[in-house]
Amino acid sequence: MTSARREGGFTLLEILVALAIFAVMSITVYGRVGDVLMQTGSLEARTFATWIAQNSLTRLQLELPPGELPATGRTVENVSMTNRDWELVTEISNTGEPGLRRVEIRVHQVGEGGTRGDDAIASLTGFVGRY
Repeated sequence: MTSARREGGFTLLEILVALAIFAVMSITVYGRVGDVLMQTGSLEARTFATWIAQNSLTRLQLELPPGELPATGRTVENVSMTNRDWELVTEISNTGEPGLRRVEIRVHQVGEGGTRGDDAIASLTGFVGRY
């Protein structure tokens, strides 16, 4: 009498099912890693743009002679920070108070070829007073 001996191990079908599950999981993980990297890059750009706006407002306050107000109007300035080019748009306007000006700063990242997006990456509103 001969007895069929079953060897221990996996069948080809079991291996293919496990491989398919692994492939689906790998694609999902790869997609999530890509999303995280995109969010990290966006957060980094917003952080740098916020620093540029804060630096600009502080510089405006420090360079102003005592007792004077900045001139109203709009200025556009190109800034280089972290090996990137940024466009800084500053708008200074009057307020209801005679000794106070409103300063709005928007920062755009300049891409290849000097083009920039329409939406500001960061914006900051502050006030500069005479006293």
